[in-house]
Amino acid sequence: MKRVLILVLAAVALHGGEFDDLRLRWRNTLTGGEADLSLPQVRARLASIESTARAYWDRIDKNTERRVLWPDLAGTTDSGDITGNFRRIYDMSLAWATPGQRLYGNAELLATVRSALDWMEANRYHARVTNKYDNWWHWEIGSPIELGNTLTLLQDALTPDEIARQAAAIDRFVGDPRIMVRSTVSTGANRVWKCKAAMLRAIAVRDEAKMKLSSDALEPVFAYVTAGDGFYQDGSFIQHARHPYTGGYGKALLADIADLLYLLTGSRWEFRGAGRDNLYRWVFEAFQPLVYRGAMMDMVRGREVSRSGSTDHAVGHSTAAAVLRVAQFAPPGIAASMRAMVKEWYLSDTSRDWATGRTIEEIMAIRRLLSDAGVPRRGEGIGSWVFAGMDRIVHRRHGWAFGIAMHSSRVYNYESINRENLRAWHTADGMTFLYNSDLTQFSDQYWPTVDPQRLPGTTVIAGSTPRQSQFGGSDIAGGVTVNGFTAAMMHLRTEALQAKKSWFLFDNEVVAVGSDIRAAEGTANVQTIVENRLIHGQPSFSRGEDGGWAHLAQGEIGYVFPASKEWKQSRENRAGAWSLINTAGSAANVTRQYQTLWFDHRPSPAGASYVYALLPGASRIETEAYAAGPNFRVLEKSATAHAVVEDWLGIRAVTFWQNDTHTAAGITSDRVAAVLVQLAGGALSIGIADPSQSSAEIHLEVEGAVGAVLDKDEAVTVVQTAPSLKLAVRTQAARGRTLQAKFQVH
Repeated sequence: MKRVLILVLAAVALHGGEFDDLRLRWRNTLTGGEADLSLPQVRARLASIESTARAYWDRIDKNTERRVLWPDLAGTTDSGDITGNFRRIYDMSLAWATPGQRLYGNAELLATVRSALDWMEANRYHARVTNKYDNWWHWEIGSPIELGNTLTLLQDALTPDEIARQAAAIDRFVGDPRIMVRSTVSTGANRVWKCKAAMLRAIAVRDEAKMKLSSDALEPVFAYVTAGDGFYQDGSFIQHARHPYTGGYGKALLADIADLLYLLTGSRWEFRGAGRDNLYRWVFEAFQPLVYRGAMMDMVRGREVSRSGSTDHAVGHSTAAAVLRVAQFAPPGIAASMRAMVKEWYLSDTSRDWATGRTIEEIMAIRRLLSDAGVPRRGEGIGSWVFAGMDRIVHRRHGWAFGIAMHSSRVYNYESINRENLRAWHTADGMTFLYNSDLTQFSDQYWPTVDPQRLPGTTVIAGSTPRQSQFGGSDIAGGVTVNGFTAAMMHLRTEALQAKKSWFLFDNEVVAVGSDIRAAEGTANVQTIVENRLIHGQPSFSRGEDGGWAHLAQGEIGYVFPASKEWKQSRENRAGAWSLINTAGSAANVTRQYQTLWFDHRPSPAGASYVYALLPGASRIETEAYAAGPNFRVLEKSATAHAVVEDWLGIRAVTFWQNDTHTAAGITSDRVAAVLVQLAGGALSIGIADPSQSSAEIHLEVEGAVGAVLDKDEAVTVVQTAPSLKLAVRTQAARGRTLQAKFQVH
């Protein structure tokens, strides 16, 4: 019996030591551990930690009979006040626990923090709560994570009773991280956040069972999904059932799961599930295409674009820090590629200092990366991506990148909950995002000042304000990509408006084609917005005498109008306030200037159309010359098909709009399809996709004979190679993915 007792005690000591190791590792993550105090970035961060804590310490009510901690967080109906209180307590705890600044180890500050924790446990957040009010997120995720971090910092300074009471409060709301809001299964970022809160509590009280439960509960997050929340095989990420959110919840998931895997490395609870390798795929396939020179593209950030403190570059830098964390435990070859990518993001972003907003630990890691001559910069990252699972397109070339935001019968138009993102009415109606050397285009007060009914790329009824979280009236949204070139298509259909919209994404140009634009009788003016660019100073805007081209000097952007010269333009100052798009934002007016180009289709159009091309990086002279002899030809822009030929690249691309046999540009399809054919280097490459994701098989014919099959997807059946090429393409299981074949040509 004595021997058994000794073995049990030894096991407890061993596991207790393991919990201590985990807590110290996480504490160092929060405080920075042994940081280099000579670095100005570290000193600046330490000063920020100290000043933030002092501000909260000065303002906290220190009365023994107090009814609130801070007067501005006194509410008992707004759950955000609970998380806000815990965040301030954490900020004070961080200053107490972080060496290198004057509040480190301050006994009076510690007494204030302990008293504040006691007050919260007695009055706001405790195991005895029976009625959760307002937003579940603050009860089950926001507050327990802040409290768990605080326990990590203060554990050695708290009594066992204090730790037990605070841990019991967390357990009341995160008893099982697999469940949220009573009985709903937690998914995506919410699952990871709940696991994080549960782990921090388990570490504080050495709860082995909850530690194992929390680690095991991560398993479903790594699995690819075909519907609902999570990552899709094509790199898409969805949260809240139908919203594209790679740069919001997806980024948070990446950052927190990277932290948790790092935390658990080497422990008994290290996650070793088969899905772990998917994390590395996400970095390259889901995140890499969407970060341009340090900025996360706004079209995948959902309602977060309406938060003044959450800019595209801030989120991009957070993403980079998360990837750098993954590189700490990834296999060597994968880790090397990640570091090269992150180095490129930080060094190419001249609009934001790499240390801004980063923790001390992150600052040290980034500093080591940037000063390591053995890590090369990756380069820009050229390519084209169709994210069929979330109706988004990305096209990247030297010096610029282009994004398209769409919606369909599968993906919602926009999210506006919690009084956020109040004017995002048309952000997925084919809105286009052009990124170039103007790195602050979307971060310099863009969202509160841009005209929300004149977003670039969109076709809209003037004054229309669609409701949030609405499906589109058509299932057609997606595209095909071959050899880094893409043909994208969207059938925009609402109760009052429809438009068939295509984008052909080539090497030096983006060709936009629209047709069959119709609006109900009595509707207001319908417009297609070519551009609505935020400008600084007075950059020149030039227009060809015949209206065939235009040029904006800021960013060097050319515009070509081969079909209609009846486009319009204006330059105006627009005032707005963050509070107009997010009730938590500032009501102070800000003003920015915009250059706008658009087509008027007049009220209630019955079949209007448009064609224009963007030339990113083209000078005025180059734009004028291109307009005189463009590289592309539009062969058809009907209700049935859009067909474009790019002569220099040897490309023919067609978007077919109907489930009926039709021929355009020498290509015939019997179903809705996006098709791109390129003849180059003695080979013919062909890509086919079903943007409706509803056809079982597409039958395709391409004029002219071909030779041997060089490569093809299994879903592609070659019916004949002469006198024309005929293919049967099984698209049923493709979910909008491009299916390809390549042939030798004589």
